[in-house]
Amino acid sequence: MTAPPLLFGVDLVDVARVTRAMSYSGPAYTRHVTSPGERDLHADPGLATAATVAVKECLVKAVGGRPPGFSWHDFEACGEASPHGAEWAEPLLDAAVPEVEAATRVAMTERCAYTVFGASGSAALARLAERSADPGDDVAVVGLARWGFRGDLIVALAILITMPRGALRCP
Repeated sequence: MTAPPLLFGVDLVDVARVTRAMSYSGPAYTRHVTSPGERDLHADPGLATAATVAVKECLVKAVGGRPPGFSWHDFEACGEASPHGAEWAEPLLDAAVPEVEAATRVAMTERCAYTVFGASGSAALARLAERSADPGDDVAVVGLARWGFRGDLIVALAILITMPRGALRCP
């Protein structure tokens, strides 16, 4: 039995850099990179936006970069729990966390699941198809992420997987 294909991404974000962008652009920057639900990832708006940027940058890296037609809204947070049917991927993500925590000295205590669509979803499907004998036509891309922060540093780790589109139900 072969393991299903998956993609990983890791990112570090300087919170001060994100808060400067927020100050310079006002609410437009936050609207550009986050959805309303992602703005609640932390009580501090700067930290919430920086966490969203860090996680989405991980997902962008897992996708293979920003494809033509890319939008920050190609990635939509759908809660802390893994989507129904994607629970098997959580232990894979959790197994990678200790090494990243040791390298960065940042505890990755937060988690979120993401749906991936648009240009980024298509790019992820193309990359995942390269690793799969038969990815199927009716599949969705799901991202699972862990992150944490220490001072002005956010560290994030994400994994992308596919699952049958009909089974995709975010909590």
